[in-house]
Amino acid sequence: MDIVRHVVPEDAAQLLDIYGYYVINTTCTTEETLPSTEEMAGRVVRVTQSFPWLGFERDGELIGYCYADIFRTRTAWHRTAELSVYVHPKRLHDGVGRRMYEKLFKILEENREIHSVIASITLPNESSVRLHESFGLVKAAHLRQVGYKFGCWMDVGLWHRVFKE
Repeated sequence: MDIVRHVVPEDAAQLLDIYGYYVINTTCTTEETLPSTEEMAGRVVRVTQSFPWLGFERDGELIGYCYADIFRTRTAWHRTAELSVYVHPKRLHDGVGRRMYEKLFKILEENREIHSVIASITLPNESSVRLHESFGLVKAAHLRQVGYKFGCWMDVGLWHRVFKE
C-alpha cells in the first residue's frame, strides 16, 4: 500500500538509503560526503520544527521524500521556503515525486506564513525541472558554475512560485 506521511527521525536510515545514491553518484545534490544516520535524524528534527518533511512509503519502505526548509536564515526571508525532493533511483518515473509534492504543496499553500517557494536545481536535470514547473514554479535565475563536484563546474537554476500575490 502507498502512503504519503510525515517523516520522523527514526526514518533516517531509510532516508539515507535514498539520498546516499544522489550524494555518491550524481550532481543533483552538491553535498559530497554522505551524512551519518545521526546527522540525518538531526536534520529531520530541525526541519520539522517549522516545515513539513514527507515520505512516500510503499509496503512499509520509504522510497522517496520531500520537504520544505528555510530559504535563508535572515528574518526577512522567513516567508519563503526552499523545496527538496528525492526518489529512490529504482522508483523514478513512478509518480512518487508528484504524489509527495501534491501533499506538500497543499500543506504549504494552507500555511498563512508561507508566501513563496524556491527550488534550487543543479543543471541539467530535466525531470526535476518538469516536476517543479508542473507545480507552477518558473525559472527565475541561472547561476553559472557555482558548484564544483566530481571535477566539474555545475550550473544551478532557481525556480520560484508565489502563493499569495
